[in-house]
Amino acid sequence: MKRNRCGQVLVLAILVAFTLITGCTFQSLPPVEIYTLEPVWGQSDPAPIEKKGTAIIQIAPVRGSGAFTGTDILYTDTRHTQRSYAYSRWRDSPVRMMQTVLEEAVENSGLFRVVLPPTSVSGADFLVESDLLEFGHFLGRDGASAGVVRMRFYLIDNKNRKVVDSKELVGRIPAATMDARGATAAINQAAIKVATDLVAWLSEPGRI
Repeated sequence: MKRNRCGQVLVLAILVAFTLITGCTFQSLPPVEIYTLEPVWGQSDPAPIEKKGTAIIQIAPVRGSGAFTGTDILYTDTRHTQRSYAYSRWRDSPVRMMQTVLEEAVENSGLFRVVLPPTSVSGADFLVESDLLEFGHFLGRDGASAGVVRMRFYLIDNKNRKVVDSKELVGRIPAATMDARGATAAINQAAIKVATDLVAWLSEPGRI
């Protein structure tokens, strides 16, 4: 009799454990939200460019640390600890998204006759190399936060393979909310600022 009672207790314990495990397993999780960089170059179509530049430029693949080659949306707190939002992701890696943003900005500027992608084997007069140094959501002690994009650019003259100049550009835009949605909106604007500043830097007299 005692043995049967012990067996019943054991079976009951197993059933309870199974119920708890399956309950956790089938518990609904929040859907993963996907974000991307969507630069907006004005609310209306840009004015037609009367005359394009004559030089050809190529945008080399954007370099970055391992943190910027994945799709995590990163944030840094006041203790300088870097984490990622659990249920939010970028559609593509930051280095690849910034590549597209830069190519579009330089193409739309009209400074060059042709803007070549990284995979092109055609000859270019100039090459732009870049390092992505910061790309994320930075949280301040005062409760404010900002989306930050920081990059260093190198302009290379392909004729003599020499660096013409280098420049570090930073976009820092306050975030409306301290979550992934606010972060990605601010990072989008920071990316636009960096791309716009790159065009301004390339257009300076004597640069090209």
